[in-house]
Amino acid sequence: MPPDPFTGIPADIQAFRDGWTEITDHGHPYEVVLARDFSDDYLAERICGTFRNMGDKVTSSLVSLGKEVSRASILELLLGDVAIVRLEQFTTEMLVKRNFPPLVPYEYREFLYTRWYRSRFNLSNDKSFSHFMPPLSKSLDIIIMDPHRFATIQSCTRGFSQAGRTGSEDSDVWMEAGAMLRKNHAIGVSPDAICRLVVEDAPDPVLCCLEIKTRVSESTIAKAELARKKHGSFVNCYYGDAVFNDCVPAANRSQVLHQALVTGFQHGVFVVCKLEEGQGSIVQIVAIRISTEKRDEYAKNLCKVVNPLLGFLHNEDVIARGILMDSDFPDLVTDPQRTILKTRAKLYYGHLKLITTEEGDLRPTKPVSIYKHSTQYRYNKHKPGLDKNTEISDRVAFHTTGPFEAKCLAAQKAIPLFLADVPQEEREERQFKSEFSEYKRKHGWPIRKFALKKFASDPFLKKLRLCTFVDHRPQRIRDVQPVIRENGTSQKVVRRKCVLCFGPGKMIPGTSTIKSKEIANNSTYMCPTCMVVLCKKTVGNSGAKSCHTLWHERHNLEAEGSKCRKRLRVAREMNDDEAQKRKLHATNASIKRHSPAKTSQQTQRSQTQVAINDPQDPQDSFDAVENVVKHVLENLMEMEHGEEHGDEEKEEDKHDFLDMEEYSDGSDEKE
Repeated sequence: MPPDPFTGIPADIQAFRDGWTEITDHGHPYEVVLARDFSDDYLAERICGTFRNMGDKVTSSLVSLGKEVSRASILELLLGDVAIVRLEQFTTEMLVKRNFPPLVPYEYREFLYTRWYRSRFNLSNDKSFSHFMPPLSKSLDIIIMDPHRFATIQSCTRGFSQAGRTGSEDSDVWMEAGAMLRKNHAIGVSPDAICRLVVEDAPDPVLCCLEIKTRVSESTIAKAELARKKHGSFVNCYYGDAVFNDCVPAANRSQVLHQALVTGFQHGVFVVCKLEEGQGSIVQIVAIRISTEKRDEYAKNLCKVVNPLLGFLHNEDVIARGILMDSDFPDLVTDPQRTILKTRAKLYYGHLKLITTEEGDLRPTKPVSIYKHSTQYRYNKHKPGLDKNTEISDRVAFHTTGPFEAKCLAAQKAIPLFLADVPQEEREERQFKSEFSEYKRKHGWPIRKFALKKFASDPFLKKLRLCTFVDHRPQRIRDVQPVIRENGTSQKVVRRKCVLCFGPGKMIPGTSTIKSKEIANNSTYMCPTCMVVLCKKTVGNSGAKSCHTLWHERHNLEAEGSKCRKRLRVAREMNDDEAQKRKLHATNASIKRHSPAKTSQQTQRSQTQVAINDPQDPQDSFDAVENVVKHVLENLMEMEHGEEHGDEEKEEDKHDFLDMEEYSDGSDEKE
């Protein structure tokens, strides 16, 4: 083995350097510390050290205040008005944050009295409050708090709510379980618990593995609640059917089958929980029936991979030796992997010898706290209620933690005490962000349809729209790439419409028919908080505001949207009038160009021509053109019957008539 067996191991998983007892490279297999010895020799010393540290802090505080160190002084310090006020402020902050009623005067002292009486009974809360607390309240004439309110305040006092995930001590529904192995030691499993499940076609409850998955992110919680809404809170299904695929994610399906393979059970229970703001609750319970064919097929496929890959770790000679040598590894194992396997194999072989009987069978043993890896420890520490040992060790071993981690832990424990001094605006901001997160989880986000109506009527969306401490600055939308068809052409990209000024177009006077399909400004900007498209264009006078500004200022959003559409409609009609004027000027120029003054007859006709001078109504221009055509026809008839006109002049008038007839047809087409 190399001189330093820890070479190549990442620094964040080297907790065993301080927590494990090192042995030499040529020593004996790893010694296993039992749970009883660990509690007596290691945990008890840390608890005593914690209490000594607390005593030193109390003594120094009394000395600094100039008071005598006595029981009365200690009680006054810990339960004085200053301490009670600070605890009330912190608890009220936590209650409001979790949408519970705040504390009323003297309610926290009532909670303390109830807690003192409750501590005299080593029973669950339900049994204490139902059997012993009411008689005690009557005999001593004391007030006992409601058990539900007591549990709520207690969870807020300690900062988190621990969900009941291991069952009560007098219940045999859930049982703790450690690592379990098959005859092939390379295949093992460590379920969260073993439970008894009542099955309709079985006379007695059957044993099965219990797997608990906690959903923390908004997306995973939404998926779990969608499955509950579709199939119910308690589901019975078979492994692989449609209901199973809906309720159990793809990443956890093989885990359920693997547990049934190792234990030999024909059933499994998959529990989905959610953790929101420190409070855990069960979303759905799925009871799964697993057939023997599924287990055999899975075992056959698994052994094809396990034996070539991990068979060298379970060789009888290697297990008897207790340590791994370089000659035991196959060529596919890299040097960093060899180093990690060497350090962990000593622990595994020592534990395997401990649970192996003289006959070669495996026997169960209690979980050993010191086996826990640092990565698993930190994972459990961020999920209250997941691991009792991790939670208790973290709470009682404050002063024995490393210097850097102790400072971080001290900051985490001290910050909540100063929440009461935070200004009201910052507290409202934190509470609003929590409400926003809850709204997105329940109603879906962003708003895809009827955004204007929902933001105008929904109270929370109106509060979000007018909120001043969130980011409402316009943000550019990413350019949408056109879709390329199979023939190589690109599909037209539809630009985004502004939500506020989007609406029906111009109405035909006297009717209910819409002349144009819709009216709106195209925009490439959106609000990053409201997630709606809003334009930055200003329509009207110089003091007009954009739709983006009006969206975040006006209370009556629907009325403001009607005003925006009206202003936009008037502006576009004015632009249409300007375009019509330019069209009429071009018409006059075209008429003059097709009527040259070459003869006296044409000169007389041009003098009697109806002039078109920028009419106000477009219908007047077309009437004028019609009069011109009639006048030309009359002159043409005179030319045909008159003797003074020659053939050349008749031909010219005929050409002029054809030109005007062609122009008239073009005007009709344009109309």
